Amino acid sequence: MQEIEKKLEELLVKKAPVQIPENARKWIATYAWIFALVGVIFSVLAFLPLLAAVGFVSVVGTAVGAGGSVVMVWLSLIVLVGMGAVLAIAVPKLKAMNRSGWQLLYYAALFSVAYGLVTSLRSPLVFMFTIVWTVLWAVLEFYVLFQVRSQFKESK
Repeated sequence: MQEIEKKLEELLVKKAPVQIPENARKWIATYAWIFALVGVIFSVLAFLPLLAAVGFVSVVGTAVGAGGSVVMVWLSLIVLVGMGAVLAIAVPKLKAMNRSGWQLLYYAALFSVAYGLVTSLRSPLVFMFTIVWTVLWAVLEFYVLFQVRSQFKESK
């Protein structure tokens, strides 16, 4: 995992053609805990309708023999819960500007990519759009995340 992190650091910070200005990096890092808290709220708001969909798809999907859809909806739910939980744990660490909070944001970003990939498998009709969107969002998310990494310090 650290090899991937080092490679992303090299690509998105050292070799990046555009750097986020230092004052903007500091501002993003200072308020990262608020962004994470908003992510937790959106995860909870997405969880409730997805939970209802799980119930519906489980009953109907099983009745019509669409077991693959049932599995995909359950996987989406599990990934969403994992992402929300990681963000919730990160909030106080981000507020204290600890590197461990940044690390949890990195894991949440990986959950976000996994969620995008899982949801893309649900429907072949939207597969390409979802893959393209997931890749574009991941590049932006990791770019900002690695640009502000230096603002977070190791906890003592």
